[in-house]
Amino acid sequence: MSWNYADYEYHVSMALLICAMVGMGATLTVRDFQQVFRSPVAMILTVVVQVLITPLLALGLARVFALPPGIGIGLLLVSALPGGLFSNLLAYLGRGNVALSVAATAVCSLGCLLTTTFVLKTYAAAQLPDDFRMPAGRILLDIGCGLLLPLIFGMLLRRWFPEQRLRIGNYCINASLVLLAVIVIGALTSGRIHVGQYGWRTPVAVILFGVASLWAAYAACLLLKQSLADCFTVGIEVVVRNAHLGVLLKAALFPVDAAGGNELGDGVLFVVLFYGAGSLLISGIEVYAHRQQTGLLFGPRRPRPPA
Repeated sequence: MSWNYADYEYHVSMALLICAMVGMGATLTVRDFQQVFRSPVAMILTVVVQVLITPLLALGLARVFALPPGIGIGLLLVSALPGGLFSNLLAYLGRGNVALSVAATAVCSLGCLLTTTFVLKTYAAAQLPDDFRMPAGRILLDIGCGLLLPLIFGMLLRRWFPEQRLRIGNYCINASLVLLAVIVIGALTSGRIHVGQYGWRTPVAVILFGVASLWAAYAACLLLKQSLADCFTVGIEVVVRNAHLGVLLKAALFPVDAAGGNELGDGVLFVVLFYGAGSLLISGIEVYAHRQQTGLLFGPRRPRPPA
């Protein structure tokens, strides 16, 4: 029997998220989350950029690059997805505001029961089946099992074992990094996507969508004078989307036909998978830039010379 990575990807991802959330929970307190909700501007900006701005970016890029229908719909579907749970680990690795990341992920994931439907029905109503419904049970399961419960357990470990909390956190985070490496290697060797399948315009448009989404988030945060740590965190939340939910929605919206194919659905799946990989690359660069305090936004600011 041959090993098929796709059959195990969801389970490996959930194991990664549980390890990461326990590890991060061991570094967080209730006060961290209280601070986020006392000053909710950054979290509100995450929702606004995800729901209102990125769908317009997707539509604009689809028109500028004259993308095939399946690719254009796939880009719009990605823009309608909530932030992925991986964003919390990336925010931690990049020394961002982890409490903000966790709170924004939970709020956007719950809100997607309405916002994803709103975006798709506003811009792609003709392609949706009449009985389209969001998989509420799956979303709530992911939030509970992959986010809230392990986070609470990690926070309890911090309280029960205050002297060992850093060691526990490091063990869990290191385990999650090993699982992340398994996911990256598995995705690269699975053969599910071929970069040149749709020509050069499609991968360029998908990557540009991720970069434009990132800088739209940065611009909104800088406009409202958020800290650089919060800018970084919101940017990661906007870029990293829930690809697993995207695959699930693709299967519901564009099932394969009797012949085992669906040209429109194939394009959508390509975008979801390619963007999932591309967003990790974009986010990885930002994690490095924020940790090292380098780059256009996070680099050291030299004082202006006197007039």
